[in-house]
Amino acid sequence: MNKSQQEAIQKNHYGKLEFWERRYSENDKPFEWYQNYDTLKDIVTQYINHNSRILNIGCGNSNIPEDMYKEGYQWIVNLDFSKTVIEFMKEKYKSYPAHFQFVLADARDLPFPNESFDCVFDKGLLDAVLSGDYSAQNSKKVINHIYRALKKDTGVYIIVSHGFPEQRLPYLSKSEYNWKVTYSKVYKPDVRTKSLEFDATDLNNYHFIYVCKMDRYQGQTAAQVIGI
Repeated sequence: MNKSQQEAIQKNHYGKLEFWERRYSENDKPFEWYQNYDTLKDIVTQYINHNSRILNIGCGNSNIPEDMYKEGYQWIVNLDFSKTVIEFMKEKYKSYPAHFQFVLADARDLPFPNESFDCVFDKGLLDAVLSGDYSAQNSKKVINHIYRALKKDTGVYIIVSHGFPEQRLPYLSKSEYNWKVTYSKVYKPDVRTKSLEFDATDLNNYHFIYVCKMDRYQGQTAAQVIGI
């Protein structure tokens, strides 16, 4: 599958609320998009500690927040715009402490004060936004709000994506974002189960992990960046 075919497949319903409400209404079993925690934690945990305040954006019904909590990451806010999945997850984790919470909200308008989080973790959320209508405008709103919600000197935005660097870096490496963007790649799960004889140079065999690490604001406040 070439890059244009991959993008065309993604240009369907993943950006629509109706799709997610229907999906979660029909199937409440945990589902991991792209990668599970075991394949991501060596990268993710480089940038957080057990006291970090983490926003898991576009959480769905993934087991990742539970896996992180069991490893000692206590302060996790899980956010999704699907009322169905948020209500289900609240019930599922009702015995967990108050700082492990689920919030119904739209990533384009995060309901948190400036500099609320040490880390924003995004597994497929930006991809879903870019697959929907008005993708350029909506992705900018999402990234602006994430930028605003991150701590200005130490915050980090971690994205797990199917998008190739030339497809994602233009959205992340804008001059108004005073962070340094790096990326790495991990084999897709289905590739890991295949024969060792596969083309390691074929980027379609990988998911990409983008890390946007705050440097400093260079005189700008978070409110100035987002225009509020």
